[in-house]
Parts: sequence; structure tokens; C-alpha cells
Amino acid sequence: MKDICILVASERRNGNCDLLARFTDKYIKEKGNKSKIIYLKDFEIKQCQGCMSCVFKNTKCKLDDDLYKLADAIIKSDALILLAPTYVLTVPGKLKVYLDRFLCLYPMIKNNPEKPALSIGVSSPIDWNQFHLPMMNIFLLALGLRVIDSYIVYGAGQGEVLLDDRLKKIEKSMEKLFGYKPQPFTSVVSPYCPVDYCDVFQRVEKDLFRCPVCLTPARMVEQGFYFDAKDLNHHRWTANKMQEHFDEWILTTKERFRRLLPEIYRKKKDFGLV
Repeated sequence: MKDICILVASERRNGNCDLLARFTDKYIKEKGNKSKIIYLKDFEIKQCQGCMSCVFKNTKCKLDDDLYKLADAIIKSDALILLAPTYVLTVPGKLKVYLDRFLCLYPMIKNNPEKPALSIGVSSPIDWNQFHLPMMNIFLLALGLRVIDSYIVYGAGQGEVLLDDRLKKIEKSMEKLFGYKPQPFTSVVSPYCPVDYCDVFQRVEKDLFRCPVCLTPARMVEQGFYFDAKDLNHHRWTANKMQEHFDEWILTTKERFRRLLPEIYRKKKDFGLV
């Protein structure tokens, strides 16, 4: 039996995301699993102040809010379903504010076993959501989760998502959650990145591209993009790569800043900023 957390990043009760949450909650329980719907709007999440105390002093964030309460709810579950409406091509601001506090959450998740996650974005049926799924999945990857499926369900007016045939796809995705077992990526040809489902790519040279979210390289082929298993299993968000990022960059910035401080002070005097 799985214990699944459903996180709704919409402010609107009885809106499309709320209805999808209740739909998934009902399906999960009918299949003999446990689930709980939590609403991002019910948590106070303050903006990161960039003080870096959580990193350099190895302490919990000094801001008094619900950051860790929400993290506990996510971490203690066996899987996460994230539902979010599209606001100006991407996710609502509060989800990004939570993501910006990632540094102080990292110690909580870095040694956790890999768990599956599903992201479902809600959008009106127009070409206005290109960055929505990648941003949702950055949130999931930053929490150490494996994105096993990700897509948009269309519905502009309240309740319109219930008319979308993709509701059947949601049921299939939840079956993936129920039976998930950690396994490495395999080589694949795909129109989107298998790690984060981003379909916007940076061109490196000729037919070589890379995913801007996870930095996985991909070779353009006739059917789409070829992703090699070796690269997919060493993307930016793997546990090893994240540890390397913290050890070799984040933790070294304090000493680097101290070394550069005299030069910075001279520049501030030159520009009249002191």
C-alpha cells in the first residue's frame, strides 16, 4: 500500500486543480492506497533572504514560516502528485518561492531513497504554457524525486478539466506510481527530455543539443532527440551531482567571497557606493 501526497498549487478552491486533486484522491483510495490532499495556499512560505546561514552555519532557516512543515508532509509520503495552474507561461509564484528555499531543504532530502512523482499542469487550450511543466519538475527534482510522468490537462473555465480525455491518462499515471521501483534510465529517442519533460533545448553545436533543466545532452535525429543512458543517469539533479554542486561550488563561495572582499571594497569606493 502506498501513501501518496497530493499537493495543489492553486489558490482556488473548487477550481480545476482542486477537482483533479479530488479525482486522484478518490482513485488512489479505491485502489487500496492512502492519500492526502494538501494545499499550498494553507502554508505560509516566506521569500528567501539569501543570508546563506543554512549552508555556512548548517542550521535550519531562521525564517519563521511553514517551510519545514510542508517539507515533512512531502518527504514522509511514498510518492507525490503535484497539480498547478499555468500563470504567464509557468507556475504560480508561491511554488517558485518555495523552490527558492531549496538550499535549506537539501540536508533533509540528500540521503533519502528515490521516490516517484507525477506533475499535472492545468492550462487553457492555447499556446501559452511552454515553461510550465519544466518548472513544476524542477520543484520535484530539487526535492530528490523521480518524475515518472508529466503533462498538461486543458481547461480554462472552472470544471472544464473534467471534459478532457486526459483524465484516463491520469489513471494510467497513478498505476505507475503504485508499482514504481527505482531503476536507471535507458537510452531513448524522444521529443522531450526523459528526466524533466522539457521540450525546449539549447543548441550546443550542429545536431548536438542539451536540456537546459538537467543539462543532459541529446543528438537530433529524424524521429526527435536521442538521449544516451550514460548521460541520462548523470544529469544535474542526481544525488551525486547535487552533492558535487554543494561541495565544490556552494560551500566554497564563502572563502571565495572573503578572498575577493578587498577588491570588491575598492570597486565600491571607485563607483561611489560607500
